[in-house]
Amino acid sequence: MTRTPILILSSIKRISYFDRFKETKVYIEEVASAAYGCYIWPSALVMADFIWFNKERFSNRIVLEVGAGTSLPSLVLLQSPSPPRIIVSDTPSILPVSEACLALNGIKPNPERVWLKPLEWSQCNTENNIDSLISEIESNWNGNIDYIIGSDTFYDPSEFENLLVLVSFIIHKHNPHCTFYTTYQERSSKRSIQYLLDKWKLKCRLIPRNAFQFDEQRYTQDDDISSQIKTNAGILTSVFLLEIYGG
Repeated sequence: MTRTPILILSSIKRISYFDRFKETKVYIEEVASAAYGCYIWPSALVMADFIWFNKERFSNRIVLEVGAGTSLPSLVLLQSPSPPRIIVSDTPSILPVSEACLALNGIKPNPERVWLKPLEWSQCNTENNIDSLISEIESNWNGNIDYIIGSDTFYDPSEFENLLVLVSFIIHKHNPHCTFYTTYQERSSKRSIQYLLDKWKLKCRLIPRNAFQFDEQRYTQDDDISSQIKTNAGILTSVFLLEIYGG
């Protein structure tokens, strides 16, 4: 019996970021899959623009990206003039997507600067939990997680508290100066994380788009060639950027 080969559809997209007269190109491979970590979501576009605009803030720091998927924000940071040390994390099943996107941009995980790590927010007493990762960072890099970044991390309501427990653990047990930057797309006005922020002693503020000169036209206008990724303007207006820190 002859088996029918499975055709995996994928596409490679480019986004360009500009600094004075220099163009930095980032390439992302999207794979046709039921897993939402295989796509570039509008929230990642907003987060990546914020990261690029504030890249000096992250220079020579330690950054953890949670729920990385295609890892656009990490790729932007890794191609900045003074890149930080970065841990790209996601569930074990999605990490191959992250690794493929790193490779597409000529980046290989290495002990000195770029780690690719499985991290499951709700797991305790396993090798994939945040406590184990922190111990590894302190042992090998002799430092602390300075920033956590994540795109559309508040997608699944069942994971909201797991994520904030992880963030709270890092801030209250590891580095009180750590800050979590995350973008989220508002899908329902009934969803709120305020009670969870209060529960886990965290505070939050909204960062307006004009604070990092976000230009949505490059993602919505077909004649703007700075980005091959296009989306609906209405969707982008529903994406917000949050700064979460210790209360």
